[in-house]
Amino acid sequence: MQDIQIVSANLSNVVFQSFLYGFLVLLFLATIYFLAMRRTLAGTTHTIRRNFASPPFVAVAVLFCLVTVYWAIVVHQVFLTFIGLGTIATEAAFYQDLVEPTEIGKEIVTCVSVLVGDALVIYRLWIIWGRSRNVVIFPVLALIGFTVAFAGSLVELARLRGRLFPQNSLPWETTGFTLNLLGNLYSTGCIIWKVSRSKHSSESRLTWFLSILVESAALQTSWLLFTMITLLYGSPLTFIALENLNVVTGIANTLIHVRVGLGCAHEHVHVHDFGPVRLKTTSESSV
Repeated sequence: MQDIQIVSANLSNVVFQSFLYGFLVLLFLATIYFLAMRRTLAGTTHTIRRNFASPPFVAVAVLFCLVTVYWAIVVHQVFLTFIGLGTIATEAAFYQDLVEPTEIGKEIVTCVSVLVGDALVIYRLWIIWGRSRNVVIFPVLALIGFTVAFAGSLVELARLRGRLFPQNSLPWETTGFTLNLLGNLYSTGCIIWKVSRSKHSSESRLTWFLSILVESAALQTSWLLFTMITLLYGSPLTFIALENLNVVTGIANTLIHVRVGLGCAHEHVHVHDFGPVRLKTTSESSV
């Protein structure tokens, strides 16, 4: 019965992840279209090249490629198990073998995706806070800590077999997820606080609320929080949370770049001690 549940969970995940990946593909194509059309209409070919060569867009493109690789591995696993393997028991054993090359590949791609996604959120925080270095010190340190924990977990992963989170790798997993979650909570909170003080009178409450959710990468942070909770409580949903962490990270960051392409994203916010907040969007300055 347990073997059947493992196989069923993986099949369900393929369907769910394929849906999310399809949504990400649409967002990424929309990003390219909006960035190109906005600059083409403005008649600035040089700006188009600079825009597509900018570090944020390159990072989003890299993140999209990483998610694509992960999804391809998942699909490959499905064909490998249901065509190459004959029984439920062998299929379940394949999915439980964490030192199997495809599982190691998925682990690496997921962690690198999270690193790129976190770097993009930190960059967004830096931009919105007027390129202040002080505000990004904590998330940068958290990102470095996550990188160290990621390296440690890979070392332990080479010794694993049969369990999702064995006792000897738990410190690395816990440390990495904790640092990652704290860094994202900090970045999201700071972005929300800054952007929430810059509401235009012409904006509806719903538009303002949705813009804050997108700008702050709240989807990414919420999914990380959901993942951490399932890990702590040993929930069966842990599998779904982890398997889709990278694609959710890709969606959250690509949504921000869609707003950049539309010229709606907040470039930086000037806040005087007790004065009004002035918001500058990409329609006022280049990306």
